[in-house]
Amino acid sequence: MNSNKKITLLTGTESTKIELLNQLQSLLQGYVDIDSYASDSGLCGIIKSDLIVISSKLILDEVMPYIDKSCPIVLARRALNISNIDKLFPIPEGTKALLVNDTPETAFEVIGLLRELGIDHIDFIPYYPNCQVDHHTSLAITPGEASYVPEFVKRTIDIGPRIIDLTTIVEILEKLNILDEKAHFVSAKYMETIIGLGKQLYKSIDESNRINEYLVKVLNQVNDGIIAFGKEGKITVFNQKSEEIFNLSHSYTLGKNISHIVKDKSLLEFLLSNIETTDQLFKINENEVAISKFKVKKLDSIVCTIKTTKEMAEIENKLRRNLIKKGYIGKYTFRDIIGSSQTLKSTIKTAEKLAKTDLSILIHGESGTGKELFASAIHNESPRSTGPFLAVNFSALSEDLAESELFGYEEGAFTGAKKGGKLGLFEQANNGTIFLDEIGDTSLKIQARLLRVLQEKEIMRVSGTDIIHVNVRIIAATNKDLVKMCQEGKFREDLYYRLKRLYLKTPPLRGRQEDIEELVRHFLIKNHKPDLILSKEVKNLLYTHNWPGNIRELESTIEYMVAVCEGNIIVPEYIPQDFFNNGTALSTDSIAEKLCSKGALKDFIYIMKLILDYNKKGQSIGRKKISDLSVNHDHIMTEEQIRKKTDMLMDLDLLVKTRGRTGMLLSLRGINYIESNY
Repeated sequence: MNSNKKITLLTGTESTKIELLNQLQSLLQGYVDIDSYASDSGLCGIIKSDLIVISSKLILDEVMPYIDKSCPIVLARRALNISNIDKLFPIPEGTKALLVNDTPETAFEVIGLLRELGIDHIDFIPYYPNCQVDHHTSLAITPGEASYVPEFVKRTIDIGPRIIDLTTIVEILEKLNILDEKAHFVSAKYMETIIGLGKQLYKSIDESNRINEYLVKVLNQVNDGIIAFGKEGKITVFNQKSEEIFNLSHSYTLGKNISHIVKDKSLLEFLLSNIETTDQLFKINENEVAISKFKVKKLDSIVCTIKTTKEMAEIENKLRRNLIKKGYIGKYTFRDIIGSSQTLKSTIKTAEKLAKTDLSILIHGESGTGKELFASAIHNESPRSTGPFLAVNFSALSEDLAESELFGYEEGAFTGAKKGGKLGLFEQANNGTIFLDEIGDTSLKIQARLLRVLQEKEIMRVSGTDIIHVNVRIIAATNKDLVKMCQEGKFREDLYYRLKRLYLKTPPLRGRQEDIEELVRHFLIKNHKPDLILSKEVKNLLYTHNWPGNIRELESTIEYMVAVCEGNIIVPEYIPQDFFNNGTALSTDSIAEKLCSKGALKDFIYIMKLILDYNKKGQSIGRKKISDLSVNHDHIMTEEQIRKKTDMLMDLDLLVKTRGRTGMLLSLRGINYIESNY
């Protein structure tokens, strides 16, 4: 539980503050601490919190100077507290009434909301501070702002301040990262509201037919079907959503016996039974629905609520998306990719273009080059960014486990299978993106099933018989040569070309050494040591290292040096021992052989020794200086000749070229080769 989280509620008035504070406390008490302030009581000091909830955009400019700039903000959407709407039903049609609120905007907004609910028998006159009205009506209606009611009004009906709507509640829970823990409670509150309206309807039936008519209008605003019938089965309530579910009109069903409307025997038995229950599943006109019912004992009647599983309200959709296993989101964007080299910028630019399409992507790159980071960034830049992002690494999964994780399974599919079966990752990633890492490690069986997903957009659970349509974008990644694997029969060629509709190659770190300084600074900050300084010798070693493990290796190297460093300067003795063993696979003879194949060996040796000499003196050296000094060699070399030879040395990982004053540096392999042999 996140008991240390804190939110601050900011409202315009004290009455609104009290109402919204009570609402939030009923949902969040025990999970977060809540502070609250009303601007009309005055604000002072800077407010800092894990989340700021502002009751209305009308007070935004007023409160923003008091909010710490680092705090996330949620601007609340407000809804009428419909539990008090029945106070308006007995008012005679055509009655003039002031609708009193604190500003013109909110007064007109509340009038609009009331009319949407069918409260159109009252002639509302907007009233707010300093407002001039011609009608000295004796009646005022207000959403919790009774203090603004003018003195000449004899009767005031307070329907209570507008409350925070469910979409904002979900957003608050999501921002606080407690949606998974509280989602069931939010759903329960939602059902409680619907059932409360149903009970309110039945109480009103006993009092007035006209009140019942208005309550039905209120119930028609609910995205669930509501049906009520008496002990003899006579239907008394059949709201608009029920009309859609049963494909029957309200006028046809009212007064009919429930047995004439419901033809399914099992459903009818459930409705007529004395058992009060929630969320029993049935099919109505091929639509799967969940039905809950309760008995109103005073009237000896039954009220049923019906929820379709395919047409949920926006809140239910959001809850369902966010109840996915924690971590199933795209954590990174292109702003999280560290580096400013031209190579990296070009790769990011290509990835941004690929993100705009909906085609599958194959990302190829060495281990540690950030393939998953790019996949996440592509998802967050794509039209699917609001959907889930799921990642699965095939190198860590057996064939059977990969199959059940990806495609799910039915109950009883194998020993230990969950009761009721399990959703696969493809189903959970619906309308989003799935990232298949290390795709080269998949078996041919899994490859065949993946091909079907790409071709047909369909899956079938393990031991299942139903075909399930999925709308998922696939991003795959590998460090293997899939073309060679296709030639060897280890990877399906048709799957390869389906995955490679689009292609992205992540550059190795040795191909963008100019990013090393920026990456080192990032990792020092990440390890809470931003003030540590790298000695010049350490910097040269980092620049000249081959980095077979790429950025992942660089990060672990920095973590090690931070852990063992004493003082504020990192010197070579703090570098991990195995660091010097990397990138030395070529033997001395192999290096000499390769250099000889590209030109005169003595020219390469002269250039390398000259560069090493300047490196040791801490001086920079470039092509022009080498050309000038070559007068002391067997023959003078032009700058163009030196460029070609140094490019060849780079290809063999013997040399590193850096931008700026540093110039050229011998790599560890180059240093070892020269010092061991010449």
